[in-house]
Amino acid sequence: MGSGYVPRLGLVTLGDPREEVPWRDEEERRRESLSRLLSSLGGVEVYATAPVARTAHQAEEQVAELVRWGADLVLLYVPIWTYPSISVRAAEVASRSVPLVAVYGDVLSGLLASAGALGQVGLRRVVLWGSAEEAAGRLVKLARAAMAARRLEGMTLGVFGGRSLGMYTVTADPSQVRRVFGVDVEHVDQLEVLRRAESVSEEEVRRHLRWLLQRVGRVEYDGRILTEEKLERQLRIYLALKTLVRERGFHFCGLKCQPELSDGYVDPCVAVALLNDPYDPEGPREPVVCACEADIDGALTMQVLKLLSGGKPTTLMDLLVYDPERHLLFMGNCGGMATWFAGASQQPEENLRGVHLLPQVQGKAGGAATQYVAPEMTLTIARLYRVGGEYHMVYMRARSVRVEREDLRRSIWPWPHIVIRMSPDSLRELVETVGANHLHAVEGDYLEEIRVFCEIKGIVGHEIRP
Repeated sequence: MGSGYVPRLGLVTLGDPREEVPWRDEEERRRESLSRLLSSLGGVEVYATAPVARTAHQAEEQVAELVRWGADLVLLYVPIWTYPSISVRAAEVASRSVPLVAVYGDVLSGLLASAGALGQVGLRRVVLWGSAEEAAGRLVKLARAAMAARRLEGMTLGVFGGRSLGMYTVTADPSQVRRVFGVDVEHVDQLEVLRRAESVSEEEVRRHLRWLLQRVGRVEYDGRILTEEKLERQLRIYLALKTLVRERGFHFCGLKCQPELSDGYVDPCVAVALLNDPYDPEGPREPVVCACEADIDGALTMQVLKLLSGGKPTTLMDLLVYDPERHLLFMGNCGGMATWFAGASQQPEENLRGVHLLPQVQGKAGGAATQYVAPEMTLTIARLYRVGGEYHMVYMRARSVRVEREDLRRSIWPWPHIVIRMSPDSLRELVETVGANHLHAVEGDYLEEIRVFCEIKGIVGHEIRP
């Protein structure tokens, strides 16, 4: 997990203001115990204020301290009892700057009095109950969701080109994207991509070409659709996009591609795949989400999955064909799939040896597709879409199945594929629910984080069980 993707959890302990009660020392001991437990967790930064806050003013000051620190999630811990009015005031201060407030307590009466008060006054909160270890495990997931919601705000999505192939589902209202996610959508014409691509030095292009050819498992030049010159053009597009993303301060992007680039210059599939990868000839790098066909909701979904997973590569896939006998759903895309998914290794050589560069099947200008079959792994698959102007998200946990490469002939042969096992009823539910032809995946199980993210953002969630 990259340092920029570690969520921050702030802890405030709220105690009983009454001086005569016999449990004041016990509240302090429990504060110290929970603080030690949370600080021992991996994958989250923890800041616990001290001492136990026993007045509304003390609670306000301690929450403000956590806000200044940059907390993504504030936990209000009520070991035994506090006045619910103190909890409400603490939550009000936190909610101005923090996406999510959680409430946890050891004694049910104290927990429910405070949690009920927050709900009654209309403050969003998550109520935790159970052992401290159970609560700590869930807090990590809650903190990831809050971090994704918070850090998405202020990001810029760069969209190169306009609507592709007449697809309504890849476009979106920039004002709504800003209102719901806090993301600015900035448009750049594809002409700028082409201009920058042609200005890349021959030496730089050849260096990237050598790096790629030395690592991929196979290259099938055909002298027409796929030639070395066209592969070089794809790398020029990659280098141009990489530079433009950096220069313009884009956090993630989408590329229209069809039909202008794919017919008039080259299919940019290799470029998009490499941009989504965590490596290139320069060495390890942070993946830059790039969605094919300038898919705005697709790019948003991929960026959310990247944030929730701590910066892992993500992917864009079309739902392609279904094998009803084996209950296998074949998903793939010409360019939106990082080569990382070919081997799921931190070593590019291990991934790229499973990649075959084959002649693309669409686009008059030609170029390579990055064919592979993903290995077995746990995946979180999701998609943002809109129904009547309201955002929804479909999501599911799935297990990929490594089929034989020859099995791809029943689908679109040159494309990279992720194949998952899915029952006919579950597929029918997915088809009848999702409002787009693209799905997106990240390695790992982040269902709880997605559920909470949707609650924070007011998105209607739909879980599918494969």
